[in-house]
Amino acid sequence: MMKKLVPLLALLFIVSLSFADDDSGALDTWSNETMDFISHEGETFRDASISAAHTPVGAVSTVFDAFSPGYCGEEWVSDDPGSIFSLWFVPAALMAMIVFFGIGGIYMMGQLFASPNLVAIAKEETWQSATTIIRVVFIAAIIFTGNFWYSLSTSGATDPVYKGKDCMIDAAMAFSRQMVADMISTYGLLLIYNTAIHTVYSSTMWVGVSFRAMYNFNLGPVLKPIIDIVGTSLQYLSLAISEWMIHIVVLCFIKRWTWGLFIPLAIFLRAIPFTRNAGEALLSLVLALAVIYPLMFLVTYEAHKLVSLNLTNAHSTVSAFITNSGIFSIAAALVAVALFAAGVLFPFFLGGAVTVAFELVRSSVYYIVIMSMLIPFLNIFITLTLAREWAKIFNVTVNYLSFMKII
Repeated sequence: MMKKLVPLLALLFIVSLSFADDDSGALDTWSNETMDFISHEGETFRDASISAAHTPVGAVSTVFDAFSPGYCGEEWVSDDPGSIFSLWFVPAALMAMIVFFGIGGIYMMGQLFASPNLVAIAKEETWQSATTIIRVVFIAAIIFTGNFWYSLSTSGATDPVYKGKDCMIDAAMAFSRQMVADMISTYGLLLIYNTAIHTVYSSTMWVGVSFRAMYNFNLGPVLKPIIDIVGTSLQYLSLAISEWMIHIVVLCFIKRWTWGLFIPLAIFLRAIPFTRNAGEALLSLVLALAVIYPLMFLVTYEAHKLVSLNLTNAHSTVSAFITNSGIFSIAAALVAVALFAAGVLFPFFLGGAVTVAFELVRSSVYYIVIMSMLIPFLNIFITLTLAREWAKIFNVTVNYLSFMKII
């Protein structure tokens, strides 16, 4: 009986191999088309333009449509002087006028009631408000100088992050969007690889000559470590994507509301003696967030360009694994025959699976640990430290680093 069964199973195995190329090629073509689509949408997302897939309001066709860049206001640097004036100085000027009107009212009340104390308060607040105006002009000059230096340094640059970006904060947002696109690309490759591994992980293999004389087994215990590693990487990588989306939101919030909200609020707080220290702290924090925080993103981008050269092209690795393994076009029973026939298919599959898992997990660890934990911590630490030191110049001690506990 066994002499007749072995040639028959061998024939079926050879026939299945003849169809392996077509099926694995279809899976490889699907994965390539999927990753090319994600790459195209990621480039569109990085450039902050409309997604290629035009959908009605409220509809989402790709993952990038759900996180399309919001409106962050006009550019900080513009060739139109009127635009600069309206964006930078009008809100601050209106608040300064309100403060000086209030000081004028206190002075007139002091003259009316012949109160030297009110007159002295009005004079002191006039000096403090004048100092505030000088500090606001200084902040505007620092921001303008930093963006002017950035524009000179990136003039004619072909880098996609710097190209078409007129100020540091725009380039920082472009880098954040690129990081989201790269992480989603790695996440998609992990999902494709996870699907391929589960094809074998969940397959039950039957070996025997009859219903009574056979047993079944699966490769679940063998592939369990790989499944656990890939699953953990997917979970933490999704958190890393969410974190970089928050970076985009924070940068957009800084750009849109620095001069429209924070600077006027700081002027108002500094005009009141009881909240003067809060105004000082807010001015120092705004200066650090508007200049140092975007600059740290650009420094991170330059470091990322150097370190990412050591990462393997995960797309080509997964594609080669799907194409060359051939296991996804062979029935489970025939795989078992190949195992007991001491073929090279199963050793090749296990070796390829472990290698691909290592490369994908290494990329995930880079994005999770370095780019989403270590680097953001350093960026925030440096920004808050400089804000604290700037506040000390004006005799205000603020423990900005207490925010690190919340973060």
